[in-house]
Amino acid sequence: MNEISADRQGDSSGRERWGASTIATNALLGVLASFLVAQLAPWGDGDVAATTGSLFAGMAAGVAIGFFGRPRILIILDASLLVVYLLVTPTDIVSQFTEKWVRIDPLPADTLDAVIALSAGIHTNSALNTVAADRLLSALELMRDGRARRLVTTRERQVINERIIDSDRDQRRLISLASMERAWSVVDSVHSTHDEAVQIAALLLPSGARSIILVTSPMHTRRACAVFEAVGFRVVCRASLERDFVTNHPLGNRDRLAAIRAFGYEVMGMIKYHWKGWLTPRPPVTTGPGGSS
Repeated sequence: MNEISADRQGDSSGRERWGASTIATNALLGVLASFLVAQLAPWGDGDVAATTGSLFAGMAAGVAIGFFGRPRILIILDASLLVVYLLVTPTDIVSQFTEKWVRIDPLPADTLDAVIALSAGIHTNSALNTVAADRLLSALELMRDGRARRLVTTRERQVINERIIDSDRDQRRLISLASMERAWSVVDSVHSTHDEAVQIAALLLPSGARSIILVTSPMHTRRACAVFEAVGFRVVCRASLERDFVTNHPLGNRDRLAAIRAFGYEVMGMIKYHWKGWLTPRPPVTTGPGGSS
């Protein structure tokens, strides 16, 4: 009887050890999945992969899936994500489709009505984020070269700790450095690219200003320019020079991951904008004398 009892205790303790190790394994598999999703998914940026929330979410999902007896799902998910990750980061496969996505039109010889620099975000100190600064600096370069008569930007506004911050001060600082204050106009109440197009159309079209150079991030060019064409502008689409991530012709692992995230985001954006009827087929880029006919 004593021998039988000892065997049972051994079986019981063995099951307990097996249960603990399985939970730990499932949790780690979930963390790996959350890390890979955060690196590849078309929302946020890769930094979310290292956040506490992302790690705990992965752990909880892994344990839950294992608890319901589906650990194979975790293995298949992780394996699939790893394959995608290993295809994206060390190879040029991303460039094969992202470069075809970017729209860059040739600059016409005549002077157009306006250069538009789209917004992209601000930091808590009201400074433009890198993407927004890239767009504005590229637009200012075009203005310096005499490509358009006026510069138009959009206002980014956020409420943080009951304090309202906006992009005006940092935009004004950069525009002043380029001595372009007199040519500058800003539009408000924008929360999306479509809002920007509608508000800028309300500002420019009544005065007959229809020909514009639209400056935005490379992966955003296709959707943004189509939206502005849909509201009545003749658009010359230009991609800003990137300084943080390089999504146009990405070469390193970091840039390739940024490019695949941006591409996925823009594909979803195009689907949404098509569904809402905010896009039209791209017309040929033509300009008449003075850029407004």
